[in-house]
Amino acid sequence: MGKGQGIIIAKRSVSLAKTYLFIGAFLTLVGLGFLSLSGLVSTVPVSGIHAAANSTGSSRSAEAVPYLAVSFQGISATIFATPVLLLFVYDKNNGVLEYLLSLGMNQRDIYRQYLKAALILAVCIVVFDVSADTAIGLIEGVTGLILGISGLVVAVALAAVSLGSLLMMSFSSLQKQRVGSNQPLGMAIGAILVMPSYFLPLIIPSIAFWIDFVLAGVVVGLALVLYAVSSRLVSREKLLP
Repeated sequence: MGKGQGIIIAKRSVSLAKTYLFIGAFLTLVGLGFLSLSGLVSTVPVSGIHAAANSTGSSRSAEAVPYLAVSFQGISATIFATPVLLLFVYDKNNGVLEYLLSLGMNQRDIYRQYLKAALILAVCIVVFDVSADTAIGLIEGVTGLILGISGLVVAVALAAVSLGSLLMMSFSSLQKQRVGSNQPLGMAIGAILVMPSYFLPLIIPSIAFWIDFVLAGVVVGLALVLYAVSSRLVSREKLLP
């Protein structure tokens, strides 16, 4: 495979399944909606009948709301990359992977090209996320907060896509073909690993940044380990149709 094969795979996957791109784009907009509340954290006072008793807790919870953007934008990148994994299953069933093996490639070589394609799609949506996040930060005057959240989005999104892609390719090689469809189980697991960032920042708002940072580190570690053993995880015969 040439150096541009990842781009070719990404283009083929987009033509195969566009629905996931729309779903991913929608979740990105939801994440931007939460991020747009970041400017309200320092401008809207805590008031109401429970203000006296819960002003401190409410304020801290409000501070954690913008971090929900990390969750939604991370999931959106995972969904955005799903067409590549569906293409992997399609190519496996149609003998494309068998052809690649006949050219002297091993399992890791094949995984690397499809992983590269998945990351290309993920980077497209992540670049949009970071650009939109930065614009919101400049408009609302919370640049420092937005820069931290943008960094977390990049780390969480790309880590989740990497792990989910490797899991999906491994699962699709191990499982029997079911009539009708192939469920992206590996990508679902990658998405589940992002789930703690939905609620933990609200439960422990004082360390919301570090929760997402550690989560990204854990997912990156799992992805690297899985990639390192990919050649031994699945036998060559499992990639045949």
